[in-house]
Amino acid sequence: MIVDSLKNSEKYITLHKDFELVFNYINTHNLIDMECGRHELRENEVFFNLQEYETKSVQKLEAHKKYIDIQVVVKGEEFMGYTNIDTTTVNETYNEEKDVMFLEGKVDKLKADNKTFLIFYPQDAHMPALCIDKPSVVKKAIFKILY
Repeated sequence: MIVDSLKNSEKYITLHKDFELVFNYINTHNLIDMECGRHELRENEVFFNLQEYETKSVQKLEAHKKYIDIQVVVKGEEFMGYTNIDTTTVNETYNEEKDVMFLEGKVDKLKADNKTFLIFYPQDAHMPALCIDKPSVVKKAIFKILY
């Protein structure tokens, strides 16, 4: 897992052939005014889901096998739980069509806001959309990059 300031995003473009595409998109588009839903950058290889939701005190711990996530909070802030997949147990088996499995395990938390980005590789289990003090509305872009 990687977490850093969006102003440092250019330092990470060499980590994957499509990171430059994603970070250029983030830095040149006004995500806050876009409609929620799926947006394709390269069909089925690089896309993002723009979501708006209310944070909660408990969420499911998840991981993916096919895609790397780059998550960017566009509006609001949330806690993000994270841990290495090796420290978890499977709660719901892997769904290949949705590229997700749900896990159980202890997580550490960090704050995500509109100044940061988080990169989750397949070994990084994560628990998104956790409230900080009380439930609040968050708008977030979840970029999916074929691993």
